[in-house]
Amino acid sequence: MEHPVYVEKQWFRFLWIFMPLLTLFSMGMQIVAGLPLASWGMMSVPIINALVLLMLGCLTIRIDASHLIWSFGWLGWPLWKVALADIQFAESTNTAFLEGLGIKKTTQGMLYNATGKQAIRLGLRNGKTLRLGTQDPQRLLSYITPRLNAS
Repeated sequence: MEHPVYVEKQWFRFLWIFMPLLTLFSMGMQIVAGLPLASWGMMSVPIINALVLLMLGCLTIRIDASHLIWSFGWLGWPLWKVALADIQFAESTNTAFLEGLGIKKTTQGMLYNATGKQAIRLGLRNGKTLRLGTQDPQRLLSYITPRLNAS
């Protein structure tokens, strides 16, 4: 991969709050139920929750000379990549509260969002649209827009 000219990392705060609380609640219920501390059920919840945080705990958006790349988590998977030459337009937009956070299909195309309600909407040359959540849409657009014509 080429050296990125733009990088934004967003923490999926909801998961960072919810998953540890779920772990504590689950382990507390297992202790109340009298399960031994080394039981499979006792250990599976924190392991699964750690894997979820590892895979989905943050959203990273990168731009290099030729591609817009975004991925969730520290493993870099799932990862998506769009060539800047395949982007027809980019604009600032907002996400609706009911669309929530995460990776989902919406009426406006795919949404990749980890925090907040701000996003950029990308129109691709193949007719598809997608939205990327961002904390600073104008800054992200300032990196994408000049590269669209240069691609």
